[in-house]
Amino acid sequence: MVYEHPKLGGSPLTTLALAALIYAMSIILIDIAPFFIGMYVDALGLSLSQAGFVQTVDQAGGILGAIAGYFLMPRIAWRTLIIVASLIAVLANISTALVDTYYLLAVVRFVSGFGVVMITTVTACMLARAASPDRAFGIGLALGMSLSAVAIWLLDTLRAEYGFSASLGSGALWLTLGLILAFFIPVNIGGRADASPKSPKEKSQTKAMGWAALAALFLFGLSVNVVYGYVERVGLANGLDQSGVTNALAFGYIFSAFGSTIPLIFGAVGGRLKWIAFTTLLLLGSLLALYMADSVSLYTVAFGLYASAWNMGLTYYMSLTAENDPEENLTRMMYIATVAAQSIGPAIAAVALTGASLSVIFVVAPGPAFVAAILVFVIASRGRNKA
Repeated sequence: MVYEHPKLGGSPLTTLALAALIYAMSIILIDIAPFFIGMYVDALGLSLSQAGFVQTVDQAGGILGAIAGYFLMPRIAWRTLIIVASLIAVLANISTALVDTYYLLAVVRFVSGFGVVMITTVTACMLARAASPDRAFGIGLALGMSLSAVAIWLLDTLRAEYGFSASLGSGALWLTLGLILAFFIPVNIGGRADASPKSPKEKSQTKAMGWAALAALFLFGLSVNVVYGYVERVGLANGLDQSGVTNALAFGYIFSAFGSTIPLIFGAVGGRLKWIAFTTLLLLGSLLALYMADSVSLYTVAFGLYASAWNMGLTYYMSLTAENDPEENLTRMMYIATVAAQSIGPAIAAVALTGASLSVIFVVAPGPAFVAAILVFVIASRGRNKA
């Protein structure tokens, strides 16, 4: 007799492994975004402002994909959603290699964003169903960082050997691999989770913490993304050449993969709030290090710390959301919040950079992360006082 997990099917570990791999392959497209901005400028002759707008459109498609996932996931099998979204994203990324005008590029990147983030949304909800979501998210993000390093080198190799078009279309390779894996996900995974019965007081506190964690996830994402869209340009401004920046970011992703295993190793031992405090301090320290790094080695370490903090923040805030969301309503909204931050963060940076030097983004970035940590600590404190 085969045990059927009510949320993950007959082989929960296999389901989670597939979800982690597909999740990792989808976030590669997010991790290589700064390199796309540079290629839009160099390959199509767009201005930096136009290239930034294309990236904003890409993120807008992602927000719509996350919203579509929110409404479709309770109604459609999750394997079906991942397969359809993967097909859409693969075609859009192939088209990215073929288009030669600003407006067509914006259209295909919008479609790509829609498909990619729907994949990420569905697989994130699968990982949230693990017995220890901290460890599940940690695995997915660590895999994503490792594969992103490979993707960055692949971008550079394809650009050198075959030109910009091949490099811009390389996202289709990763998405195709994810599409193939999606066919092995059990067909009966999906629907809504059954909420365990709680007293009105417990239910109220759980709901408050769930909403606080979701808001904190958005705020933390703002801090990260104010800097991330310009991280390549920061390296160049610090005196590194293009090859040095590429290598620093690629090795930084590998380095951050080890940092991303912290949630995998420790989970929420000692309380998740302590890890959130540590993550916030790590992010602030990494921002200072990025600002000051003037060599490839220093920039590699600084970016590795920054990416590690980013992934730890995502892990712990998403886990905190899932733990306080028995009906999975807020869990399905996690990537609406995350991609909204990815879209709004660079816009905040763009406004801050008007008439100012690049260093201003390091002044703006820490604020939302501080507010995020304070928010969850305050809600947790109120819950303890009421207990």
